[in-house]
Order: sequence, then C-alpha cells, then structure tokens
Amino acid sequence: HTELLSGPVSTVVHPVDHIAVRVRKAITIGDQELIVVYRQGEDGKAKRELVKGPALYIPKSTSEWVHEFVWTGPANPDASSTDAPARKKIGALRFQNLRTIAGKMYFDVENVRTKDNALITVKLMIFYKLSDIELLLDNSNDPMAELINSVTADIIQWCAPKKFDDFLETTDVLNTLAPYTTLCTNCKKMGYTINSVVFRGYTAPSTLQRMHDGAIEKRTALSLAKESEEEEQKLADYRLQCQSERAAKEQRLAVEKLDNELTLQRKKAEAEREVKRMEQAQELERLRNIRGLDSRKDSPWQYLISKDCPVAPVYQCGTMLAGDGGARQAR
Repeated sequence: HTELLSGPVSTVVHPVDHIAVRVRKAITIGDQELIVVYRQGEDGKAKRELVKGPALYIPKSTSEWVHEFVWTGPANPDASSTDAPARKKIGALRFQNLRTIAGKMYFDVENVRTKDNALITVKLMIFYKLSDIELLLDNSNDPMAELINSVTADIIQWCAPKKFDDFLETTDVLNTLAPYTTLCTNCKKMGYTINSVVFRGYTAPSTLQRMHDGAIEKRTALSLAKESEEEEQKLADYRLQCQSERAAKEQRLAVEKLDNELTLQRKKAEAEREVKRMEQAQELERLRNIRGLDSRKDSPWQYLISKDCPVAPVYQCGTMLAGDGGARQAR
C-alpha cells in the first residue's frame, strides 16, 4: 500500500507499518506552461490530462506519470552569440513543462547547392506558436526535428533552380512565408503556427566569397561613377537651362523695350500731327476771317503769298552815258 501526502507534513517512520518514506518535490508549472499527465481511468486504460499553470502539481496516485518531452535542440546550448553556427542535435532538449507562448529558433540550412553549383549556408530565424497541444501529442513526438526537416526541404527546393546571382537578387523573398509551403503545412498538422521566417544572411566558401566581394566592389565603384556622371550632366543641363531662360528673358525684355519706344514715338508723331493740324485749322480760320473783312477776293491769297513767299530783291544798274562818269545802283 502506498499513500501520498501533500506537504508540508511531518511523518514518523514506523518500523512495522512503513517500509520506506520518500520525499519528492512537487512540479512547479509557470504561467503559459503546461504538463501532460497520464493516469489510469475507471476502465483501466491510461487517460491523458493537461495541467495548465500557474500551478503546483502533486500526483494523486502512484500510477500517474508525467510525460517527458525529448526534442531536437541546439547542439551547443552554451553558445551565446547569434553568429555561431546554429546546428541542432537530436535529443538535446529534455523537459516536462511545455511552453505555450510564442517562441523562436535559429537554424542554419547547410550545404545548399545552387544551379551553378555554388555551395552556401542559409541562416534563418523561425518564429512559431503552439496553438493545439492535442494535435502535437497525437501527431508528433519531436516537432522541432520535423520543423527543421521541413524548412531544409523548402530552402533546398527554392535555391536549386537559381544561380548564385539570382539567389542574391531574390533573398528578400526569404523574409516571407511564400517559399515555406512544406514548413507551414507540416507545422499546421502538428498544432503549430508559423508566424514569420527571417532571413539572417548566408555564408559561402572563402573563394566564392572573395569573388563575390570583388564583384560587389566593382559594381559599387561603377555605380558611384555613374551617379557622379549623372549628377554632373544634370548640373550642366541645369546651367544650360538657366542660361537659355535668362537669354529668353533678356530677349523678351528687349522686345518689350523696343515696343515701348515704338509706341512712344508713334504717340509723339500723332501728337505732333495733331498740333500741326490744329495750327493749320487756326490759320485757315484766321484767313477766312481776313477774307471776310477785305473786299478784294484775292487779298487772302496775296497775303499768303506775301507771308510765305518773300519778294526777291531787285537790282537796277545805271548806264555808262551818265554825266557823272560813274555807275549808280539803285535798290
């Protein structure tokens, strides 16, 4: 007969009644955690029960046992740097408390070969969340191993038809869930939801990396030279445009100035003609008045002739027969 007592309690070991007394620690279940307990049902079959935290679990009978999860985990759990190789080892994780909160996992897909036979390692960070514990317990005993195998298959399948340069140009796609169809499908069957996958970069052999770095430096230098030349051409075009606009503006101002001068001269000529016309009208009116006062009809015209056409001087010369022996001139 076995009896379970919940502490704190004190018991005296009776040499007749007791064979042994053992002390066991209760299982502490934190928030967002659970344990899987198997106990014998009324029908004699084992029954599964989920105990969610926060709680302190103490077995109700000696026939109960707590499920121990044995999963694939980091090969080097002591590595603190995220740049260290994220390799995994089967059976590295052993635990009883299963976390239900969202988690993440670093994983490097090694020995991925592109279409042009370049060998690379793709670094990923996978964000996931346990959504259905029953599916997990029914369909998988090592979900991390299946997750790793699924994402490895997706990466190899995605990189195989691409050359190395094509891979570099389309790495942004690896930050979406589009390439990870196998991963999402298998995780859904295991009760996990993949929230996102982040591409953390890649590594390549030193020879290939040096060639790629040299090509990048050359492309960068050419790109900078191109941008510099484009800026110089834009500056030259801007200067030419400013000069053209300035010349057009100066020409427009010159034309406007000439138009103003011509307009001023035209108005001045019109004013002079108007003044002359008025003077002629006044003169004609005055002549008409003079004609009305003088009885002779030709007097106005004689006046005009005497006014506008002065009489030429007349010179008279004497003869040589004059008694005084000289010549006289009379005017």
